Amino acid sequence: MHHRFRQYWRHFRPHLRRNRRYGNRYYKYRDVRRDEQSLVPREDVQYVCNSTDFFDCAEEEVVGMLQRRPEVHDLDRDIDRLRKKFARTKLAHDGLVALLAQAPRASLAQIQMDQHPHGYRNKKERLYELIDFNDTLVDTVQQVGEQDRERFGEATKAAADRICKRVGAPCFTDDQWRAIIRGLTREVAVYWAAVNNGLNATMTSRAQDALGIDIQVQDPETKRYINIDVKTPSSFRHRLEKLVQENRLSEHELYEADQRSYAVEHNGHGANHATIILLCILPDIFGDFVAFRFVDEAPMRDKLNQLIREHGLSDGMYGIPTSS
Repeated sequence: MHHRFRQYWRHFRPHLRRNRRYGNRYYKYRDVRRDEQSLVPREDVQYVCNSTDFFDCAEEEVVGMLQRRPEVHDLDRDIDRLRKKFARTKLAHDGLVALLAQAPRASLAQIQMDQHPHGYRNKKERLYELIDFNDTLVDTVQQVGEQDRERFGEATKAAADRICKRVGAPCFTDDQWRAIIRGLTREVAVYWAAVNNGLNATMTSRAQDALGIDIQVQDPETKRYINIDVKTPSSFRHRLEKLVQENRLSEHELYEADQRSYAVEHNGHGANHATIILLCILPDIFGDFVAFRFVDEAPMRDKLNQLIREHGLSDGMYGIPTSS
């Protein structure tokens, strides 16, 4: 009896040879190696959606990634893959998909930053989550056409709100979103004012961003460059007052910075030390914005040339990421 069933387990054994014989029977083997000879390289396939609207199409793709009963961290596992895909394809659609996928995580991180401005456990990780969200937003805006750029802030906020509600995450408040768009609009406008007027410019890495550097601008002839932290008038004043409290700036220097709309700050230490220009974007000096651009780029061009002449660095660190 036992002899009869002794070899029965072999029926469920994976068969690694072609037409291997077990007892009186032959079992055919699927030769995977032959399949591998016919494989072709993977390609990025453009998502096909039911809508013709740029923003609706990206939202539809993100919704398709969610479980039947979505949870707040469902999209976290897809973020790195989506950001890498966007970095590879440079398509505005892929950028917006990556941005919307980060919205729930970023809104939660923003709440923690607002509730604990003086620090808390895992602050660095949550700060980088916000930086990654802002970087993706800026990179996406760079790829979007002018027509979609004009309604980018409003349409993206509406799509992000719907994604957050689906997974049970809090939405960005109107004030939080306005602050993000207002700050990043100025960064993008400064970047294009530099590029369109013959200067080299680069958006910074997340480690440089954590030091307070938004953009590096270089004179291609002299190779001198400046690190810029772009500020709205309110955030510029707040930063100056904080530097005075930390005894890193005198009252007289604060007054001078107010008059000239910029200040020089030394941030970090050791290998991560950086000299940064806090640049206040005053509408009275630099004018208005339309679709993430200055209406007139001449005032910003002149200011950038002045800052490079007076405070330009020649240490060969332009475009080199700072270690985090």
